[in-house]
Amino acid sequence: MTFREQKLYTRHLWFVGFTLGKTCVWAWHDSFYAILSPTLGHAAPKKDPPSVRWTAGALGCTFERRDDGKYAWTMTERDRTVTLLMDSQELAKSGHRFYRLFGAYISVTYMGQYKFEFPAGARIDFVRHHDVVEGYEDPGQLANKLQNDVDTKVFETERQIKKNPKIAEEKTALLRQYQKEAAEFIEFLSTQTLPSDAVILNPGNPETHGWVLFKTSNKWIGPWKEREDFILSVGMKDQIWQFPFSLPPTEGDLILRKPPE
Repeated sequence: MTFREQKLYTRHLWFVGFTLGKTCVWAWHDSFYAILSPTLGHAAPKKDPPSVRWTAGALGCTFERRDDGKYAWTMTERDRTVTLLMDSQELAKSGHRFYRLFGAYISVTYMGQYKFEFPAGARIDFVRHHDVVEGYEDPGQLANKLQNDVDTKVFETERQIKKNPKIAEEKTALLRQYQKEAAEFIEFLSTQTLPSDAVILNPGNPETHGWVLFKTSNKWIGPWKEREDFILSVGMKDQIWQFPFSLPPTEGDLILRKPPE
């Protein structure tokens, strides 16, 4: 290719790139300046919105020991109320739940006259375990994971029975129990957990609520201590609501559950 042909070819490429839109041109400039100065190629880290924290005795903050065996921390500000419910036996129950998930129940109520978008964001700080912070697990993904584990369990059980038919009755019974518990938990995930997508609250639909589940498989989260400290953060678009709490709330705290009627 002659020098004239190269020049015309280059001009043609520039023209095509320009006619595709200014985006192409600016993208090249951005890359160019990023090479010259890496600091120009990175946006400033997004800051979290301001936090408000539940504080005992503060205006709008209440604590209740309920006769259903749950503790309730409630915080009200302006046009919304958030309540955190914790089972008094959650530390023990989490050890028997699938994947040893730690659970909390959140209720959000909007009292305004317009609308409020709740983004359904929550995370928890395991204070006594190196301050490990975990976001809440997506219910749909958990259900899919458990269903895959059930399928694997079925395949593995069939393989073991084929290898040793004498254990067929025992292994089949264990498999059926596992399938039953898994089906119940998948149903729980689909009906009783906090929606994973944003929810629009308004006077006609003022409340959203449900369980949020957090994994405890992080290597820095050891066995539960007799008393554990947590900070649950509930994300809003304009604020983060924090609930510091302990289980039990005080040393030796005990709730006498009201017998079912």
